Amino acid sequence: MKKKFIFLTIMGTYLFFILSAPIGLAISSQIEFEIVENEIVEPIKPSESKVIDFKVKFKLDLGSIGKMFYLNRRIGRILAFGFFQLYFFKFLKQIPPATLNLTVQAPNWCEAELNNYEVELSYNNEFEEADVKLSFTIDEDAPALKEENILIKADYLGVGTISPSFNSTNISFMPAYISNISVDTVTNFTIPPLKETMIPVNITNNGNGECSVNILGFEQSDWNITTVQDNIIGIGETKKIMIVVTPPKNFDNQSITFTFEPVSTVDDVNISYRQGTNVDFSITFYNDGSLKEDNEDIDITSIIIIAFVLIIILIIVFILLRKKE
Repeated sequence: MKKKFIFLTIMGTYLFFILSAPIGLAISSQIEFEIVENEIVEPIKPSESKVIDFKVKFKLDLGSIGKMFYLNRRIGRILAFGFFQLYFFKFLKQIPPATLNLTVQAPNWCEAELNNYEVELSYNNEFEEADVKLSFTIDEDAPALKEENILIKADYLGVGTISPSFNSTNISFMPAYISNISVDTVTNFTIPPLKETMIPVNITNNGNGECSVNILGFEQSDWNITTVQDNIIGIGETKKIMIVVTPPKNFDNQSITFTFEPVSTVDDVNISYRQGTNVDFSITFYNDGSLKEDNEDIDITSIIIIAFVLIIILIIVFILLRKKE
């Protein structure tokens, strides 16, 4: 009779709280993350594997009195975890752990994984924590120097009158700029001296970001070399850049090495991160001899004129001498 009375008292108390004050009875829970490096400053290269250590934390929003009642008293545990839980029939000698389910979301060019997707923590009114590791790598086609995020989520589904909870955090990073330009043009040109010649150069951007291409290293004595260019090239795009060459008067065959310097167009990061790998390309220029032939034509004409004048003078002298005789 006494046991029956105790059982009915417990049942009555439980049903009273459930039916009359479900909101007031609900126990809220809380999840937090602790991450030392939420933002990775150095850009990540495709060859790198990055590991981030973090802590996931869980607690019940209970004061010390609430903890004593709900976690340390049988009736409180029944009210917190539910009458129909197995724990009641075992008199709740041991409270089972809270299970947190972890998930990770990353861009499709990024492979990210956790070393643990299910964390078990004790119920407490202060944060209990577990250590978790995030590992990730990126593909070569990851967009250069664009801030991206890996999202980590933690879910607690709740039990009895303990409410579910959810939280998430972001790991911010940026892929490194991987330049890959190819240069295509004729390697030999026959050009006239002292005249401008336009040299077309096709540049293809096979890297992972838009870039501008500067042409360097063509300083040559007595040569005038400039570029006419819209030098911003998109990913997978081929653009024609014109090099304007004016050689000196008496140049012989001349080989000139041009340096093509790719630089990422993302302008809000350190210039050292934007610098790509230079590509050298040599072009040999041959004198077409046009100026030399002009000079030869002028010399022959002058000789003919002079010879003609001399012949006339000789004829005049000869006629004058005949008249004197």
